Amino acid sequence: MEIAPNSSPAASQTTPTKGLQDAVSEFRKTLNDDQRSDLDKLKGIPDVDAALVFTAQLDWSTTQRNDPSKGTRLISVLQYVRDSSVIIDTFVSSHPEIAALVWGSVKLTMSVVLNFASYYERVSDLFMQFARDCPRFAEYQALFPNSPGLQKAICDFNASIIYCCKHVVEAIQRPWQTHLRNAFLQSFQQEFNPDLEMIRRCSFEAKQQIKLAKARADHQDQRLQEMERKAASKERHKVRQLFSRVGSDLDTIKNDQIQQDIRRAEQSRRQLLDSLSSYDYLTHFKKACKLRHPKTAEWLFRSTAFTLWEKGLSSPWLWCSGKIGSGKTVLTASAVEHIYAHERRARENVTFFFPHFADQTPLSAETTLRSIIRQSLDPVKLSSNWEARLMELDRKPSSELRELTLLLRQAIDQSDIFYIFIDALDEFEPAERRALLDSLVSVASGSRLRVFISSRESLSGELRDSIPTIETVLMASPEAKNDIATFVEETLQRRQQNGDLMVQDPSIVDDIRQALINRADGMFLWVTFLLDEICAQTCDDDIRDAVERLPRTLTETLSKALHRIIKQGKSAIANKAFQWIAMAKRPLTLDELREVISTKVGQPSSNPGQLVNGIDRLPTWCENLVRVDEESRTAEFAHKAVHKFIVEGSSGPDYAQFHFKTEDADHHAGEICVTYLSFSDFVTTMTRRSQTVKIDPTGMAHSALKNSWNLPKSISSAVITMRKNVQAETDPAGILATYNRSDDAEAINTLQVHYPFLKYASVHWISHTTRFRRRTSSTWGMWKQIFTQKHGLAKIPWLNQEQPGASNSNLLPWSFANRHFALIRYLGRLGKIDNAEIQGVLKSCATDGDVDLTSALLESSYAVRIASSDLQAASVSGDIKVVKLWLSAGANVNAEASEYGRTALEAASESGHINIVELLLSAGANVNAQPAHESGRTALQAASEGGHIEVVERLLSAGANVNADPSKYGRTALQAASKGGYIDVVELLLSMGANVNAAPAKLGQTALQAASKAGHIEIVERLSAAGARR
Repeated sequence: MEIAPNSSPAASQTTPTKGLQDAVSEFRKTLNDDQRSDLDKLKGIPDVDAALVFTAQLDWSTTQRNDPSKGTRLISVLQYVRDSSVIIDTFVSSHPEIAALVWGSVKLTMSVVLNFASYYERVSDLFMQFARDCPRFAEYQALFPNSPGLQKAICDFNASIIYCCKHVVEAIQRPWQTHLRNAFLQSFQQEFNPDLEMIRRCSFEAKQQIKLAKARADHQDQRLQEMERKAASKERHKVRQLFSRVGSDLDTIKNDQIQQDIRRAEQSRRQLLDSLSSYDYLTHFKKACKLRHPKTAEWLFRSTAFTLWEKGLSSPWLWCSGKIGSGKTVLTASAVEHIYAHERRARENVTFFFPHFADQTPLSAETTLRSIIRQSLDPVKLSSNWEARLMELDRKPSSELRELTLLLRQAIDQSDIFYIFIDALDEFEPAERRALLDSLVSVASGSRLRVFISSRESLSGELRDSIPTIETVLMASPEAKNDIATFVEETLQRRQQNGDLMVQDPSIVDDIRQALINRADGMFLWVTFLLDEICAQTCDDDIRDAVERLPRTLTETLSKALHRIIKQGKSAIANKAFQWIAMAKRPLTLDELREVISTKVGQPSSNPGQLVNGIDRLPTWCENLVRVDEESRTAEFAHKAVHKFIVEGSSGPDYAQFHFKTEDADHHAGEICVTYLSFSDFVTTMTRRSQTVKIDPTGMAHSALKNSWNLPKSISSAVITMRKNVQAETDPAGILATYNRSDDAEAINTLQVHYPFLKYASVHWISHTTRFRRRTSSTWGMWKQIFTQKHGLAKIPWLNQEQPGASNSNLLPWSFANRHFALIRYLGRLGKIDNAEIQGVLKSCATDGDVDLTSALLESSYAVRIASSDLQAASVSGDIKVVKLWLSAGANVNAEASEYGRTALEAASESGHINIVELLLSAGANVNAQPAHESGRTALQAASEGGHIEVVERLLSAGANVNADPSKYGRTALQAASKGGYIDVVELLLSMGANVNAAPAKLGQTALQAASKAGHIEIVERLSAAGARR
């Protein structure tokens, strides 16, 4: 099989779907009569969730025969085929059934393979491999209708998948003798490598056509904008010159405008959906599905609570409650698949939200609701009503939950049944959790909605207060515990089969089985690590001893894993991996990890000789505390409990080598990113320009000038008067320039293949360098060069990437908005932050106790002068770290109070911050400093007014004048304490000689008058006893 590339002369003579039609025809010939009949029944275009439905059905079938779940491997490629089938269907008129048959061919292939267990896993792995080569639907959806070259490329890519399916079916149908002979001659991967290569070639061609179509569209837009500008300025002679140069007539322009309208409409719909939610809701769902073991979770589907909930015969709320590591996430994913796999109604929506502990996105009610609504919409079939609602939402600077709740209600009302599954509700902050529940409760009336929630038991009271009718399924129930026994049995068999567990006495296996079931306490996570400890033993006696001494807590179990890492001599590499997995802004692939843990700070260039060998064995080196996703090949901690154990250093002093401070690890990550971006390899590579791409000028003909359907009258009249029956000219040079600009991105993509970590470092270098300092960061100089000099690879977030020559005017606002302390320090030292701006931010920092931002700002050239005037605000905040920073920056501890202000000691005393009072006194604060003239107070008067006895005692011991005169509208210390009713302070002041009859200030009161008016009888009696005059 060979598919003609787009560049061939024959390409323009055949319809875009010719290769696809041929592929489907060849596929049909491979099938038997029953299979052809099944294929012919697949007439309709699949629904938006067809891929999830089909893979759930596959998983259900495999679990029934005790095979592992592999269906989720197929989701990506099936979603691509579904989306491309829908869009192919929109432009194929001669063979309208062809689009449905594309989907049907892939689906039928997997249905056939399902009956051959030995092939199913290998074929699912094959599909997972070429899923990475599928063009992104969002990139070509808007360009597809108006680009024959792109249409053919997408059809050819689909054809290459169909030919691969044909090969799969042929392989299955071979006699067993042929299978046996082929097994000796070549592996499965070797046999299908030609298919993979064809798919990759077609993928490359499709991606090139996407670039070319985008270049055409961009160039046409630019040309029309030029024409409109000239028409708007009534420069008709220029318009005439432009048209004679373009050679387009009115019909061509109108046709171009129609195309542009279609493209813009598609782009608008896509942007609206992306604006609604870009949360990756699928990845963690797929990971959870893959963790399900055969024959587990069946107890849930047989339970009365779940059955009634599913049928809508009980409360619309069902809560799965269980402790950490008990399998709640896997069970929730299994429930989603159960709904998908069984008979469904035409208007049934299934939505879900699976948070993950490694996500950088904060969990919020808004994020969850947006994702749920987004999942309920078909991006290809978005109605005008929904489009209008989303446009209205998008126009608002910020959306309230009320508006999202109304949208959710609309989605529910348009469904017969609407399922919502939310995992790990306990991971939400309480306020966000309450907001989410309130929103869902408000739309739960009626019989359409079904909500399934999973969380730890700790939410019991909160959930029952919010939802009194909620039903519960318990992970600790006897039925659920049977899953543990099934899991233990299956895991033991697998460990024995792969040689991890080797015993001489078979009875030991029974002992292990029983011990694990008894010790598991409902925690699948614990079983896995307990078995790792057992498998690490080398003889029967040691195994028996390990079974007798199994760890009794999860912390002890994880500590044992660290011990095994040390024992096998992998602590250094494991520790590096732990830190990177913990600190990375997104999950790192194994190839990225391999580079980054092999890179040393400051090394001048890459060094292949120091790259880690056998990185695929990382989970083994890390004793399964780390796992690798087979689809994305990204590494992550095996569970949130593991992440917490590693990051918080819960293992104790015996494993101190694995402990690290997150700030230090993040700083090290920044040093590595800067080092990597500064490799001399890239300096050499970026100077080489890729070869100019050859473009067929005839394929560029009729480059359009387009905008709206209604042409401006000036342009229309100009075109009408100039219409000539001449062949349209083209401007391939302009399109080529646009195409070559996009080719720079292709060059970088190619570079990233050879330097995997480049993709991460080029984006996240800036976020890892927030705490860089000139004295402590060895790559400070290289870091400055990245943003002060042009760097071809690093993304500069405050610059417009489309305008490389743009200024750094956005640098300061970006630095403050993103709290990039290193940039703030750098700009402050250069004097690029003006006095007023620093003063305003410092005041806010003082009030909020923002130590990090304060520290950065205090290194500016203006800071010391400002610090002296704002030390008072810091003293009020109560954050001693902030006050220390101000004092170390040289702030005057005895700065005079402003007209209506306070001294620093007065501010701290008023708030009762004894630790700050101590700090200020030790720094030389004048305990009897003159207060502000009108309403100021001495420190003692301020402390007495607040009743802060400890502060009063400290100030008196420091020599505070107990009888200091009040300010114009102030009070003496005794008058202030008497008015406030603080008897202990009154007693102390009197004992220190306070004048009980001191005259009041203007509009003031004596101590006795103040206590009497406030009704403090005990103080009145004490003052009277001390000789107070009435």
